[in-house]
Amino acid sequence: MKSYLRLWGRSIVAPFVAVIVLVSGSCLAAEETLKLGGTGGALGTMQQLADAYALSHPGVRVQVLPSLGSSGGIKAVLAGAIQIAVSSRPIKEAELKRGALVVEYARTPFVFATSVPARVDGISTAELVEIYGGRISSWPDGRRIHLVLRPAGDSDSDLLKSISAAMREAGEAAEMRKGMLFGVTDQEAADLLEKTPGSLGTSTLAQILSERRRLKPLKLDGAEPSPANIANGSYPLHKSMFLVTGPASSAAARDFVDFVRSAAGREILERQGHWAR
Repeated sequence: MKSYLRLWGRSIVAPFVAVIVLVSGSCLAAEETLKLGGTGGALGTMQQLADAYALSHPGVRVQVLPSLGSSGGIKAVLAGAIQIAVSSRPIKEAELKRGALVVEYARTPFVFATSVPARVDGISTAELVEIYGGRISSWPDGRRIHLVLRPAGDSDSDLLKSISAAMREAGEAAEMRKGMLFGVTDQEAADLLEKTPGSLGTSTLAQILSERRRLKPLKLDGAEPSPANIANGSYPLHKSMFLVTGPASSAAARDFVDFVRSAAGREILERQGHWAR
């Protein structure tokens, strides 16, 4: 009798186990992974947005890739290799013709940052011209200034040179001097700024906050680099941040873009140094 009951129990349980395995397998197969990549300075914030999105969208996972750069991310999304690109430069006409869809999701202060202790609070554009031009080489306390540059043609270099004609000349002179430190990606530049005594270079408030960098963003001509001061125009320099989808991007990718621009997304962005209009 006991043997019969064991056999009967197995005959009942086995189909249920099979059903559970099939259902579990179909659920796993149904999960969609969205690959997101692009400019390095946005990736820390994007990871926080991806984590928040996953809480309310358990069937979708947003995988944030290492830095591809703005142009690399846009190329990848247009080729269908990733579903979402994040860019710190505007889209080009040729990219629009290939089917790129773009939205500006926020702006963040473009800053001059240093590893020098907090007693260095700010810098003026006139001082920047002298420093990049090689005529000022020390901080007020006497320690040497070590510039961390970005390659010529990088969006940070272009934005720095757009400050004025004098700043363009000084920036180009710095690029030509021997022995200068260059950070190719946003992360490499931030790493150099952190570990180099007396460093000075460019970054964004969003990257410093989202990656918890040990860097001090300096006031520029007395203006604090804050989202509020971007909004009211008192801080003059910012980077516009864009999300780009392509012809092969799924409905879930477009839904993530909508989430970034939602009230929940804006709250995260604002905590991480963005002005989200």
